[in-house]
Amino acid sequence: MKKSIFDVRALVACVALAQLVVVSGALAQDKVDEKFSKRAQRAGEVLSELTSLPDRSPPKSLLDAATCIAVVPGVVQAGLGVGGRFGFGVASCRTSSGWSLPTFVGLKGGSFGFQIGGQSADVVLVFVNKDAGRLASSSFDLGAGASVAAGPVGRNLSAETDYKLKAEIYSYSKTKGLFAGVSLSGTKWEIDYDANKSVYGTEPSLPNGGDSKSVQTLLTTGGGSAPEALRSFLESLSKNAGAGTPN
Repeated sequence: MKKSIFDVRALVACVALAQLVVVSGALAQDKVDEKFSKRAQRAGEVLSELTSLPDRSPPKSLLDAATCIAVVPGVVQAGLGVGGRFGFGVASCRTSSGWSLPTFVGLKGGSFGFQIGGQSADVVLVFVNKDAGRLASSSFDLGAGASVAAGPVGRNLSAETDYKLKAEIYSYSKTKGLFAGVSLSGTKWEIDYDANKSVYGTEPSLPNGGDSKSVQTLLTTGGGSAPEALRSFLESLSKNAGAGTPN
């Protein structure tokens, strides 16, 4: 009898432990989903903030020419003698079916010189090159792998200006509430494969973004089937940068 009671108690304990593991896993996944949802939501908010400034927003002609747009909120820049910067965000490209399935990206870079203190900035990158496959690269250096320049501002900037001839990517940064063009030469662009797999890995009909080939698929596939966590970013793109289809 004692052995039977012990066996029952052991079985109950095992079942309880299994349930605890399942619940803990679900809670952990919820936190992961919330993390990436907030990242995409904040990216959409930053884009709205950029385009809402009458005299400091990118010209409409530039946004109309954009092949891809990336938003990296809260890029941290800090240093004491040797400095560095890093941040994580979201990117999407125009396709024949609207803005593409977003991919998670990161910016990393270093700088040398006399630096004390830290700074956080929201960064927006407007791509005007036609090679969306460059975005799918595992990494490249802005300024070396792709030319980058501080973005022009002013909604009424003529479409006839020569900005298209100068760079493949135009960058904007907001610190202390004001956006301005900023040079990011020397900063490394990276795909956040872990974030992509966390978000797309549960979608059997979509590539999980685990390698450059599947990332390129994300960036050339219309975002109509995007996970709920990423839709706020796509909505912001459509509202603030126009239709996703190429001009």
